[in-house]
Amino acid sequence: MALGKSHDMINMLLMPAALYFIPKEFYLPFTLGYLIGTFFLSPDLDLKHSKPSKRWGYLKVIWLPYQKKSKHRGLSHVPILGTLLRLFYLNLLAFILYFVVLGMLSQISLDRAPFSFDFAGFWEKLASSPASFYFLLGLFVSEVFHVLLDVVFSLRRVL
Repeated sequence: MALGKSHDMINMLLMPAALYFIPKEFYLPFTLGYLIGTFFLSPDLDLKHSKPSKRWGYLKVIWLPYQKKSKHRGLSHVPILGTLLRLFYLNLLAFILYFVVLGMLSQISLDRAPFSFDFAGFWEKLASSPASFYFLLGLFVSEVFHVLLDVVFSLRRVL
């Protein structure tokens, strides 16, 4: 298995090759997605003491349920599906937090109108944005490189 330093370094070395295929006007969203995917939303978030887990600092506790339910190199290491699972998990936490905050605000009888959020409109705008596509593509490509590196290291040990 590749070490965290290897994943980080090789992903960073491969990023220019990936950027070659991206239109220049979408370099920024792709690069942001790629960097976030490499350093914060890595498939290795399923390990409690991995570098990506540690990078979350105190917020790493939000990944504990994910780590308990995931086995290493399980679904989290399936390209595209792993990223979608991690994004779904983060969105679920944000959704729960949103309603907890709304519930707390209603208990102290504040007007909730300034805190209401149009989920449908938000997702519609996000889904129709080409920048969102390239951001997701950056997340996916960083994951694919991570998994390929794991496969290469595993094959190297076998041979």
